[in-house]
Amino acid sequence: MAEALTSQEELAVEEFLTELRNREQHSVVMVSQSTAVKFLMARKFDVSRAIDLFQAYKNTRLKEGIFNINPDEEPLRSELLSGKFTVLPGRDSKGAALALFTARHHRPDITTHKAVLQAIIYQLDKAIESIQTQRDGLVFIYDMTNSTYGNFDYELCVKILNLLKGAFPARLKCVFIVSSPLWFRAPFAVLRLFVREKLRERVCTVKAHELADHIPMESLPEHLGGCSQYNHIAWIQACVNSSQGELQEGVDRDCVGTLLSSYCLDQTPPADGLNSNCADDDSNANLHNHCQRQDRTSTGSDLARDPPHHGHWNGGVQGALGVGAGEGDAAKGSGECGGSPNANRNGRGRQPPPQSDTPPDTPVNHKHGGGILGGGGAAKSRLSQSPALSSLSSSPGRGLELSVHMPEPGGMAVKELVQHVKRSRKKGIYQEYEEIRKEPPSGTFHCSKKPQNQIKNRYSDVLCLDQSRVKLSPLNDDEDETSDYINASFMDGYKRSNAYIATQGPLPKTFGDFWRMVWEQMVLIIVMTTRVVERGRVKCGQYWPLEAGRSEEHGHFLVKNSHIEMFQDFKLSHLELCNCETGERREVAHYLYMSWPDFGVPKSASAMLDFRAQVKQHQEAAFRAMSANWTGPPGGPPVVVHCSAGIGRTGTFCTLDICLSRLEDIGTVDVKQTVWRMRTQRAFSIQTWDQYYFCYMAVIEYAQRRGLLAPVEWSDSDLETDSE
Repeated sequence: MAEALTSQEELAVEEFLTELRNREQHSVVMVSQSTAVKFLMARKFDVSRAIDLFQAYKNTRLKEGIFNINPDEEPLRSELLSGKFTVLPGRDSKGAALALFTARHHRPDITTHKAVLQAIIYQLDKAIESIQTQRDGLVFIYDMTNSTYGNFDYELCVKILNLLKGAFPARLKCVFIVSSPLWFRAPFAVLRLFVREKLRERVCTVKAHELADHIPMESLPEHLGGCSQYNHIAWIQACVNSSQGELQEGVDRDCVGTLLSSYCLDQTPPADGLNSNCADDDSNANLHNHCQRQDRTSTGSDLARDPPHHGHWNGGVQGALGVGAGEGDAAKGSGECGGSPNANRNGRGRQPPPQSDTPPDTPVNHKHGGGILGGGGAAKSRLSQSPALSSLSSSPGRGLELSVHMPEPGGMAVKELVQHVKRSRKKGIYQEYEEIRKEPPSGTFHCSKKPQNQIKNRYSDVLCLDQSRVKLSPLNDDEDETSDYINASFMDGYKRSNAYIATQGPLPKTFGDFWRMVWEQMVLIIVMTTRVVERGRVKCGQYWPLEAGRSEEHGHFLVKNSHIEMFQDFKLSHLELCNCETGERREVAHYLYMSWPDFGVPKSASAMLDFRAQVKQHQEAAFRAMSANWTGPPGGPPVVVHCSAGIGRTGTFCTLDICLSRLEDIGTVDVKQTVWRMRTQRAFSIQTWDQYYFCYMAVIEYAQRRGLLAPVEWSDSDLETDSE
């Protein structure tokens, strides 16, 4: 029996349906009252927030092409059989339902995001038929035990969390991450950051045996420290049976599925081809898989314990409870399908994908199964290759475009920063840097190591991480299969994805590639922190015309130095870049910082702070002038930053910019985390301990200049170190 609504709640339901009808511009209500109640209950009957939740849910399914969910069809049938996602029969101590995603059963190489999300949405739709789940919410357990890099899929994790956090009609109470050694390794830094930013206090990382401290043992599977012997196949059978029963009883189908299908049937085919997933007029019968009844009080556990005895969905004729007999591990919670032949075959006689605890050894960046940056960073790089695609990165809720440098708890206020430096002294700060330096690179360098590309690298030991490298548009050159390569990496800024391109000082053989990158990324500013020659050694090629009025041709581009402005510590060359193939012209500002000493780092950060301020001001002004033609992220095109190798002074400049931007925004700084995260995108950024120490002192000097900090008196003991 459904819970009776108060008069105020009934008014909220009517307001929700009326508002939705007006927004969707349908002549009839396309969402049932029971569906409206689910979204309203998830947002405590706040109509505005419930409407936003519904729109987010609808948009998620439209974006992923999930209009019609039919468990009888592949690949969804195999996904459901895999057991990688299930709703457990028990609840937590406060009544929340328990959903379990078992990472070791996921094989990115043999499934798709759409199929996995279909399986999750299908099961969660059934779970929230329970009034108790609607009221008490859902706990999500992400089990990483015994998983490998080959099981990991960053993009999928982001999609699941976005769905659960802000696009599903049930409150997410908590996410428990059952950790493995992988979780604490550098490649997972971006996901950890994303999870913390997305969920804040709702995430808890635990070891398997520690889950019992948070969730009753009788509700947890044995392999997670509990004593529940859940039966995933019985749960899926119950889901299918409940849908069939609703059809037989003539219960109204869930109108969300009908609404989504109507977008395909009533509109012209969208440009992105999503209509290929549309349901046709004869397929509406399959929408019973979305059926939700408000008067149903059974939970996921009730369905699994006492399901109706229909013909077995997986090809047999036994009752759902009979499926578990003799299934061994499946009955004990492994989620693998064993036992009778029918339990392992679908109605068409096709085997579900193999689910192995020890999948083939997969490289960090192989397909979707790589480390964190192997998924997210690569996707970000691909999206950034052209202005037309880069507009995707400004879409709300796209976790892939989150910067690794986001505002978050922690860090130090400037007074705490001073005390930290005084307490640690130089020796302690150096040791802090050493902890970062010892961390191995968070990815692979396969592309940089290709023989054809090695000659394009200035230094043989300074390479690009595959997942974050800038990819040039390939040339129509049969003799060069690696024409998309340049030793350059996308790096995030504060609250901005792909704010910088960190690159090496161009070589004569790569001048054309460099200007091709500047053109394709619509770069407005180039920051050069080295001189062409230092201490008699060539640090960078003369890739731009040195004298005003002079022009040079590099590849398909003509570069003209229009005029030069001289400042005390840097030189600004106003360049005109012409695409000889199209005739189009653009202005690019080239900043050459000349006050970095031949040895070590500047004794004062004053000149560097002035330089950074000038660059930021010019970037903002240039972006305002061209913003009408920009379709990418709100921050505008990336700033190209380079020194000789593209890691030392380049990393110092970017670290300082990120730290000061955060200080200006939330009043705290975290130098260590900033450098550590930066190195996940451009390996070995901040090359020496004195560059790292300089970042601390520069922040303190900036705070003093801005009046945030009184002048600091340093004693000799504060600055001394055993290395001196």
